[in-house]
Parts: sequence; structure tokens; C-alpha cells
Amino acid sequence: MRIKLTQDLVCGNETCLTGEEYEAVLILPRSTTVEFVADSGKKIRAFNYEYVTVSSATDT
Repeated sequence: MRIKLTQDLVCGNETCLTGEEYEAVLILPRSTTVEFVADSGKKIRAFNYEYVTVSSATDT
């Protein structure tokens, strides 16, 4: 799924800014927490209130 951040995320030295888009995967099938890879290669998790879904795997 593709997500767009609605909040800035800071994880160590990595900062992901509001409005940036990433390819993400759900942590668990019924979870709303996603994990994505930042530009530096670091894996970051975002909670449902920190992103909106831009497109999902079922979109064509």
C-alpha cells in the first residue's frame, strides 16, 4: 500500500516529513500500524493517526 504521512516522524537521526509518500506494509493483517523504509534504508513504523492511505494493493 502507498501511504502519505500526516505528521512528521522522528526516529533517531531519521526525520520523515508530513506529506511524504512511502510504500508500506501492514505489521499484522488486522493491525493499522504500517512499516516502511525511509530514504536512508531504515525501517520505520507509523500508526494509523500518522498516515493516510493513498492506494492499496487492491487498487488498479
